[in-house]
Amino acid sequence: MRHRCVSHAEWLASPFEPSSTILDATLSLYGNHDVAAIREHAAPVEAIRASTCEIQEHVRDALDAGAYHVVFLSGAPGAGKTLVGLDLAMRGDTAADAVFVTGNAPLVEVLNAALKSSYRTMGRRGESWTPTGYRRTDAPFVASAATYKIVKAHNFLGRRGQAHGQRDGRVLVFDEAQRTYEQGRVVLGEKLRDHEADLILEAQRKSYPAAGAAVVALGGHNQAINRGERGIVAWLEAADRLGWSFSIGDETLALAELPDAARWADHPRRRRLVHGHLHQSMRFYRNTAVETWVAAVLADDPPGARVLAAGLDEHSCSVWLTRSLASARAWARGRALGGERAGIIASGQARRIAAEGLFVDLKPDIAAWMLAPSTDIRSSNALETVQNQYQIQGLELDWCIACWDADLRRERGGWAAYKLSGSDWQRDGLIEVAKNGYRVVLTRARKGMVVFVPAGDASGEDATRDPAFYDGVYAYLRECGARPLAEGDGVTVRRPPLAAASQERFQPPG
Repeated sequence: MRHRCVSHAEWLASPFEPSSTILDATLSLYGNHDVAAIREHAAPVEAIRASTCEIQEHVRDALDAGAYHVVFLSGAPGAGKTLVGLDLAMRGDTAADAVFVTGNAPLVEVLNAALKSSYRTMGRRGESWTPTGYRRTDAPFVASAATYKIVKAHNFLGRRGQAHGQRDGRVLVFDEAQRTYEQGRVVLGEKLRDHEADLILEAQRKSYPAAGAAVVALGGHNQAINRGERGIVAWLEAADRLGWSFSIGDETLALAELPDAARWADHPRRRRLVHGHLHQSMRFYRNTAVETWVAAVLADDPPGARVLAAGLDEHSCSVWLTRSLASARAWARGRALGGERAGIIASGQARRIAAEGLFVDLKPDIAAWMLAPSTDIRSSNALETVQNQYQIQGLELDWCIACWDADLRRERGGWAAYKLSGSDWQRDGLIEVAKNGYRVVLTRARKGMVVFVPAGDASGEDATRDPAFYDGVYAYLRECGARPLAEGDGVTVRRPPLAAASQERFQPPG
């Protein structure tokens, strides 16, 4: 590990920004996960370890040579890209000079809230010292001042960027790297003068002239959910223009959304990664075929989806289907036990489920929604509020109610996307963005999911909720093997009385 001398004057003048330890990360990331989730995923866990070690080697080589280098890691939703990134940022010989940056703002809020809450919890247990090494009386101050080395990507070029002369670290780990925006997109109130990836690489070279720097770009595929997102190709083109070398695997180059793969495969500054793509999801730990089933559903492949659904049924992991929100809530309440999380999620364009009392534009506080106990009305377990795909991306629940609105519907044997404009639906040409939004919604569950498809307005008074919009989706999902939820189906347990410890009131950070 590299060290440098710091004068007492520099130390006293520096801002107080303690970073989290791996203990804190463990508390927030693994505290509510069953050990079985790790045992049953020996293969993907080993893939994550291999990927982490190889990326660390490539980063070390670049820094030792004073080079400017980008390392790409791709993967399916829930495959462990974020775990690799946090491991790189918090452990190993590059961690002291690394920061975890993510385009997923809600994830930052939840992680930081979880970490700060862990300090408060430790401070209430009566010890003179907390497990993190701080005095119990100092824990609130530490929690309020800590940055935890986790920042929002679009803030990087603002308050933490070159404008204030700050240097975040020679190693930037960018989660959701595919979300960097194109030139002209408004970020933090200003239009980008160049593509965001180019600006970030420029800033790093200016911060570390002649010393070298590395960016680890963690990119999901089939996950474009916003207009103006350029994907992994943005980083490749930026590296090419600015003279950075890069490491990328053959499987990443083979992704459908990456054009002109041969150009990058044969690039003179490319270094090949062997473990550059994570295949298998760790999220739905009881049967990873849920991810594949969703892919088949969105790819207009009912026969393939039916085969996958039959396998899910055999493992008691059925995808359930209902027209009743009340039945869906009863299902979720009957399944979630103890500290497990249940919640309602929907597409950000699902604005007509407002008739069911669910408002996708409300955006409840994501930290409280994900962390507050069931006795708190802000908790996801209250099943009163809904989060959309922008808020829930990168996060997960044990039991999900996935709502399906008329923004993605069946027309002439295929998918059609719509957006609500005023009091009417208008056709949306970005069909892949719409499908990817539902891909996020349908892949948040770790243990089980019920899909709620409203019945619509049979009276005909509300044209935006024409039953035909919903009947087509319901029939298609039935064709794909989803099982209708009858009274009592899938509900094998009831929630026991909450343990006293879980009834502590959630305290948001700050």
